[in-house]
Amino acid sequence: MSLVIKRYIPLVLTFLMGIIMVFATYFLAPGTPEREATALLTGTVDVIVVTAGVIGLVVLLRHHTLNINRRGRFWKYSIITLIGVAIYLIIGIYGVFTHPTHLMYASDLFSWVYSNIYVSMDMTIFSLLAFFIASAAYRAFRFRSIEASVLLIVGSLMLLGRAPIGGVIWEGFPEIATWLLNVPNTAGNRAITIGIAIGAILLAIRQLLGIERGYLGPEQ
Repeated sequence: MSLVIKRYIPLVLTFLMGIIMVFATYFLAPGTPEREATALLTGTVDVIVVTAGVIGLVVLLRHHTLNINRRGRFWKYSIITLIGVAIYLIIGIYGVFTHPTHLMYASDLFSWVYSNIYVSMDMTIFSLLAFFIASAAYRAFRFRSIEASVLLIVGSLMLLGRAPIGGVIWEGFPEIATWLLNVPNTAGNRAITIGIAIGAILLAIRQLLGIERGYLGPEQ
């Protein structure tokens, strides 16, 4: 594959699409035909997502099939994974063919499997994380430095303020926890959000100018 196809054409397309979207967002009024025409470009994201989903499914099946054939680590769980993927895929395809109106919305059986099986297992796994969080908190909440001391004090106040036993010990613990959550925590989150936004803008500018080329793969 020539360098023009691998490098220059993607860079030109990225620059043109980026400039069009910037111009449409900041210089075209919402509801105008020109703005609606540029909105069609966002539909290409759906095509990319669907393609990535199909590729991800193929990679998943290939990985677990090889793991089963080689009797690799936890290969029995690979069998369960393949069975789950096959059943869910069959249910989804069955819903599409039996209910044409469900091309845009999941069928009742598809939604039932997701809501009653997947969500329940997801909540079970998430509940197990509480033990890891407690273990991590025990290792982190130590007076090793000033930062660790502040973390210990704030974490202890939040635990006492959010746990029912904290309000029983003293009525002020819930108020302190609410203040910590609404004032210092909100200020820190806003600062992080502003930093992320500035970084995203700089990254977008670098991509438009062709300086950032990581999405094109390694240069050879």
